[in-house]
Amino acid sequence: MWMLQFLFKRPMKLIFLFVMALFLATFPMSFALSVDGPHSPVVVDGIPLFYLQPVDKSSALDRTEFANNLLADAISNQKVINFDVRNDPNSSATSISLNKNYLLTVTANDVLPNFSLSQQAKRWENILEKAVVKAKKERTSQYIVERSLWILIGIGIIIILRFLLVIVAKITKWEIGNFTKVFFSFAWLVIALVSAEWFPVLRSIRYQIFSPFSQPQWLIFLGALGCSFVFSHYAPALLRFALKKLDIYSAESIYLAIIQPSEILVQFSVLSICISWSLSLLETLVPVVYELLKPIASLFVVGCLYWLSTKVTSRYLRTYGFKFGGKFNPSSDDAILVFETVLNIFIFIIALVTFARSVNFDLIGLVASLGLVGLAVAFAAQKILEQLIATLVLYLDRPFVTGDYIRLPAGELGKVESIGLRSTKIRSLGTGTIIVMPNSILVSVEIENVTLAKKIMVLLYMDFASVLGEREYALVQQVIMEKTAFLSGIDANSTNIALADESGTRLRVSLAILGSQDNAIEVRKRLLELASVQIAKSLSVHGIVFTMENPTVYVQSPATI
Repeated sequence: MWMLQFLFKRPMKLIFLFVMALFLATFPMSFALSVDGPHSPVVVDGIPLFYLQPVDKSSALDRTEFANNLLADAISNQKVINFDVRNDPNSSATSISLNKNYLLTVTANDVLPNFSLSQQAKRWENILEKAVVKAKKERTSQYIVERSLWILIGIGIIIILRFLLVIVAKITKWEIGNFTKVFFSFAWLVIALVSAEWFPVLRSIRYQIFSPFSQPQWLIFLGALGCSFVFSHYAPALLRFALKKLDIYSAESIYLAIIQPSEILVQFSVLSICISWSLSLLETLVPVVYELLKPIASLFVVGCLYWLSTKVTSRYLRTYGFKFGGKFNPSSDDAILVFETVLNIFIFIIALVTFARSVNFDLIGLVASLGLVGLAVAFAAQKILEQLIATLVLYLDRPFVTGDYIRLPAGELGKVESIGLRSTKIRSLGTGTIIVMPNSILVSVEIENVTLAKKIMVLLYMDFASVLGEREYALVQQVIMEKTAFLSGIDANSTNIALADESGTRLRVSLAILGSQDNAIEVRKRLLELASVQIAKSLSVHGIVFTMENPTVYVQSPATI
């Protein structure tokens, strides 16, 4: 089996390593093969020969593209190539021709110090002739076969050595170390380096791919991009360290309760901001790519920050808001949930406006214009809009949904059949007929939702270290009643404390959680957990220690209507 694995998986891995080695071998060299400043190189088979400067209305890139295309066509056609230097007596211009066709002009901007136009032209002519001779030689069948054979021999030696090493390791139970891996990686690096230098096609591909990245701005951009990933990875640790150094009260507990559960979101948010800043370096390098990536980066930044803000805000309010609000009003948990929803909507509006401004979209102007249009339409269709707005309120507030049993103001009990755009259909349980009520009336009257009248029975089992006496038992009852009395949504009349068995060391506490929505019930479960901690602290002061069975038992029970 290991032999089949070696024969199939190893070659794929070797191919991948070869490609990576080719990239690593050619990347450093690419910095010497590109344009640096206003000049542009004349290139033959990926090797820059000399540089041309811009002249009048012709840019350096236009001049070199014309010359490079002529040279590439002449070399690929296998024609005899002759270069000639021409001096025009009328214009005093010096040019180089290719097979009696114009190739390029040598201008004063192109001349090196202490060189005349003719001397510079002769120098370039010699460089071109040597480059063409080399290019033609590298395209001969003998050269290609010879170089390919050497490359294949090198690859074969590496594969055979690797194969023999695997066999020896299997027989002798010898573990392949890091030195061996480094050796073979270096071998593939040498193969890639030699291949990129021997074959003109690979040299041309290397030049076309890596030449744009030789500018210093690209190096800064790639460095900033790499630092973005590193900084975002350590952002939570840096934030935690900063909170400790600032010596903020309860900073450690705040971090553990609020930020630590969202550490991945913190990393993504920091990464999105850093990448957005890094992309600003592309504005001068590749404006088209920058304009394409800018909206995507802005959306990524705004989305991550919005998601992080809502998560942190929600967790903070549900962790500390309930404690703080319960000191003033036991029924403050519902108000905090409403405040959380309003705050999330406010954060969403800020995120939407921020993203619109980042892409130069006048969202405020659009809203203002739509407001004027809506005002004109409102006068023309006031009743229709009233019904539609009432329907929207029903869908957002959700006092009832399809299938719920509700009691109307007149005392009629019915089942909600459907909620339409203008009205709601309710089937009367007494007569079986359909009652059609406008949504505008339903949002303005008192509706009793019978379906949502439910409660959750909570069973807590407290195991004490010793048998409770009458005094300890009374103290436990008092503490439990005091700590749960202030909790909103806890039915005090349903609270029951009794011995769970005959040993006298185990108590069963049953509580009833009332709620209409799932999120409200979850909040009250969380409050009950916090109350359990307070009960344990209060009893420990009196020397009463207990353990609580996990998980807590929750039983759904119908509420009395």
